[in-house]
Amino acid sequence: MSMPASFSLMSYNIYHGGIGRMEAITEIVREAAPDLLGIEEADDEAAIAKLAQDAGMIYVHGLANLTHHVAFLSRFPLVESTNHPHPGVMRKTLLEAHVQLPTGEPLILFVTHLSAAATALGERRRLREMEAILGSIGDRADRPHLFLGDYNAVAPGDGLVAEGLTAHYARRISLPRRSGLPRSHRRARAFGAWLDRGLQAGWQTPESLLPRDLVRRVLEAGYLDCYRELHPEEPGYTFPAPDPAIRLDYIFSPPVMRPRLLSCEVVDIPAVSAASDHRPLLARFAL
Repeated sequence: MSMPASFSLMSYNIYHGGIGRMEAITEIVREAAPDLLGIEEADDEAAIAKLAQDAGMIYVHGLANLTHHVAFLSRFPLVESTNHPHPGVMRKTLLEAHVQLPTGEPLILFVTHLSAAATALGERRRLREMEAILGSIGDRADRPHLFLGDYNAVAPGDGLVAEGLTAHYARRISLPRRSGLPRSHRRARAFGAWLDRGLQAGWQTPESLLPRDLVRRVLEAGYLDCYRELHPEEPGYTFPAPDPAIRLDYIFSPPVMRPRLLSCEVVDIPAVSAASDHRPLLARFAL
């Protein structure tokens, strides 16, 4: 049997444990066929165990401090794993997993899900969480490793579609009325459309709407944003899944892995629109 020339790595936030949607999520994982898979909001470990079994993978589960656990699934031998909850700093957790690639080479994966809130305060919390993550990586920063997940953060230079975001959140907090959309939903869409017109006219910039410090900190630490490295001009939006309007999901690579980065794409198959509120991100690296 010939050895594969590459391996694939996927990050996927399955939204509240995938309740009622695990069949669609399993279909996506089977079709994308990642060799390594980080899952955020892996809140139902039994569902993760079944997903791993159905996909022919092994898994480890990382318990969060408060809510929204993470998991890691692998087709390759799993050598060891460690959960780094960083209590008092992280609301969720950081899961570390060591795998053995088909070449026999070790690879370290770090899966995480950072705090939400599109505010300056939320960004400061994420920065504290990232400092803890970088501390966990520590002196292994020069070894082959990758870290991935839902960072709830926007990269410097990235755009967004405000109308899509405001409409999404309005739907989450509003109850439908019999006669059309709720008033709050209509107002949210109108406000988002007004913001988009301001962006298009140059009255404001995307950077003025949302803080950009978290991803900037990761880049300054020497990591590469895999998607943006290969797609400098494409939006790469991953959220919300039915009509993506912002990029929140990332796979970061240290310089030692950059020559091996072959591709990084947002998974766009029919099932992703309803399976979760995020679209998966899939990267491929040379062995």
